[in-house]
Amino acid sequence: MDVFLVNAPVNLIVEHAKLSPPLGLAYIGAVLLKENYSISALDLNISSNSWNELREIIKNTPPSILGISVYTETYLNGVKIAEIAKEINHDIVVVMGGPHASIMYREVLKQTCIDIVAIGEGEITMLELAESIVRKNVKISDIKGIAYKEDGVVKLTEERVSVSDLDKLPFPASNLFPLQSYALPISILTSRGGCPFNCRFCAVNNIWKGKRRFRNPEKVAEEALIALRERPAAPIVFADDAFTLNRECVVKICSIFNKLRMLIPISWRCATRVDLIDETILGQMRYAGCYSIQYGVESGSQKILDSIGKKIRLEMVREAVRMTLDLGMEVTCSFMFPQPEDTEETIKDQANLMKELKDMGAFLSLAMTTPFPGTYYFEHADELGIHIISKNWDDYDCRHFLMETKNFSIEKQKELLQDMVDRVGMKQAA
Repeated sequence: MDVFLVNAPVNLIVEHAKLSPPLGLAYIGAVLLKENYSISALDLNISSNSWNELREIIKNTPPSILGISVYTETYLNGVKIAEIAKEINHDIVVVMGGPHASIMYREVLKQTCIDIVAIGEGEITMLELAESIVRKNVKISDIKGIAYKEDGVVKLTEERVSVSDLDKLPFPASNLFPLQSYALPISILTSRGGCPFNCRFCAVNNIWKGKRRFRNPEKVAEEALIALRERPAAPIVFADDAFTLNRECVVKICSIFNKLRMLIPISWRCATRVDLIDETILGQMRYAGCYSIQYGVESGSQKILDSIGKKIRLEMVREAVRMTLDLGMEVTCSFMFPQPEDTEETIKDQANLMKELKDMGAFLSLAMTTPFPGTYYFEHADELGIHIISKNWDDYDCRHFLMETKNFSIEKQKELLQDMVDRVGMKQAA
């Protein structure tokens, strides 16, 4: 085998981990397959027997390259994958990529079991690595967008410019993964790149630098149609963090979907911001098959929303939820707790808004605020009065309290969280 692509697992396998196939690896797989490389892929979130499956694949069909995709919470499991591979066959070249590796490449390369880090978008980088390692056509040092070790010294090559025309990439090879094992097997991206907003808890602009790029709506619809022919009536999830960022693209996608719906059932869901919708666009989305929208709200205090750089108003939240529910769509509002400037008063405000939205008919999700590498919180902790209490990356799953703020100890945060959950009437934070 030329390349073995592996998605590192979370420690606690929850439904979200099994929601959709890993799109990043599916895109890399598609590019490699197009160039006639022999590849296989494994998502270790899917099967309880996956670790044994991993070992068997590496033993029986050892790859020239092992590509491991990691987030912060899955990084240490990514290291475990690399260690297993090197124990079985030390000649396997281990490449790690994904958000955590892209930001923390120097720390990653301290691991003796990891040879190369692919920084940022991985498709062309992995293709060139395959050209170098498998076909011996390219020098490693000439490949842009990587960090690697040479005589124990970390070398960083020239930054790779992101793919300017996303429509030149083949559709992701999602069928490399067992699609029947996912709740939402059809996952589609309509755009990539930086975000015009700079929320302090988000690392997107630090990881995916550059201008936002949007796909041709015709290509998006073509990908959806191909997927639906293979899995009729399966719901589509648009994986963009702000699906309605480009209104023109959304309108065109909706128009095409309306025509396709006369031939095949189409239903879909997305996530976006409350300041990027209005009644007109919501109506078009609903008519085109959208049944569910997730809004990132984060806090119920205007003071806190301003302090984290969210750039929305509370009245926008209420109006967006009302309009969406009135059109017959599901709404999920996601919140975080705590924020660096939170006080007992702002937390009461958050609980009040959460209860108000729940009473309106919205679903709620509540995550622990996590200072991920690359975020303003991580890089300016002292300035914000944050004390990050753990660098155990396993804990960076939005389910652990990881930072003491200037107003609250961890014990106090736990007390306030329980009070919030009780006040809102949630079963638990999720």
